[in-house]
Amino acid sequence: MNRTPLSVLFLASLILGGTLSLLAQTPGAGIEQQLRSQYRIASVGSNGVVVRAGTVVVVQQDGITALPAPGEYPCNSHKEGGRISHSAMCAINYSVSKDNQRPLQVGEKAYLTAIQVKPTEVVFKIQTCCGGANDAPFRAAVSFQFPKGYLDSMKLKDIQDAIGQIFVPDTSSSDQGSDQPLANPSQGAPQAQLAGLWDVQGTGAQIQLNPDGSFSQHAPDGQERPGHYTVNGDSLILTYIATGRSATFSIRGDTIYVGARLAWVRHGGGPTPSAVPAPAPIVPLRLPATYASAQNPADKLQLNADNTFSLQEGGQGYQGTFAANGNTVELNISGGSKTTATIQGNNLTDGSGQTWVLGEQSARSAAGDAVLQNQDVIKLVKAGLDDTLIIAKIGSSKCQFDTSTDALIQLKQSGVSAAVLKAVVAAGK
Repeated sequence: MNRTPLSVLFLASLILGGTLSLLAQTPGAGIEQQLRSQYRIASVGSNGVVVRAGTVVVVQQDGITALPAPGEYPCNSHKEGGRISHSAMCAINYSVSKDNQRPLQVGEKAYLTAIQVKPTEVVFKIQTCCGGANDAPFRAAVSFQFPKGYLDSMKLKDIQDAIGQIFVPDTSSSDQGSDQPLANPSQGAPQAQLAGLWDVQGTGAQIQLNPDGSFSQHAPDGQERPGHYTVNGDSLILTYIATGRSATFSIRGDTIYVGARLAWVRHGGGPTPSAVPAPAPIVPLRLPATYASAQNPADKLQLNADNTFSLQEGGQGYQGTFAANGNTVELNISGGSKTTATIQGNNLTDGSGQTWVLGEQSARSAAGDAVLQNQDVIKLVKAGLDDTLIIAKIGSSKCQFDTSTDALIQLKQSGVSAAVLKAVVAAGK
């Protein structure tokens, strides 16, 4: 699910059996295309390994906070002429990771891993590299804030000048501008062996892997999503041009898996139909339900019993309504964007190849054999869900809270906010 992680595609038509790439194309496609022509996006695996180099930028201002990969600190914000600031609510949500955070230093270098263009901001996502202050890679997102309507009124140079106050391209880097995969001694099956047409099981969709490392993913409705891919050992890494996001799959002969689920079978080859596992059965939605991104567990999708939803992705919050139709879920984001996700068993899959996993607590509640207790609220807080989602969960669940003085003190010490505490007390009456 994504408005480029659900931000440029908010669930952009879940193909591989679903994965929420959740937001439809962002506004300002012209500006985004121009920025992408100036900066090359690096392809980074979920383990933090850079498999395709891109633009390396040099940090020009201190104050940027980062988290160890595969985590990412999304609360950095900048207005032209000002200093890096941090959204208060966002910073509170990430306070549980405070011990792992570190500031980036002026002069430190980083790969540019994603560009997102939104109605009032441009977001640069980076991962440290090149012998920085810490050998382990750290990730951060910086939101460059602009006036409403800037997409129509500002020129590319004005936007680049604002970005240049924080990041400038490193012209001395040997990786600068490279669009080639990085050498990797563990690289396994060559791309030539994977080249060809693959069928997406149970959906009628297909993906064409080309010998030059490019691919094109075709949905049953005719939509096409291009990108490039690399092979690292027995892992296939797809990077989508529209979002800059990557998804990792496992190669097993003539089959490709996402997690434990069969995703693709080589067209006209591979196992016979009798040897191909049957697609996961369609499980009707049982509401309320909370899904977490398998690629980035901090991203959450909450589907409520009244057919409203809340999405927390990349530090941004979105709301809207949804409708289930057979094996698909159509999400309508407040403001007009629309996208579709496919139901795969207990999970959802979006068009960028991401899997959204049904939370254990949601699955138990849906079956009607569990109630929400104090420890469950602490788990939700520790997982990084914002107060709005947690309060919605309390309001739509059977609750059995301990609201004694000692229990409330324990909740407070575990990071539960005053607003959530109030909801707990109200539900415990």
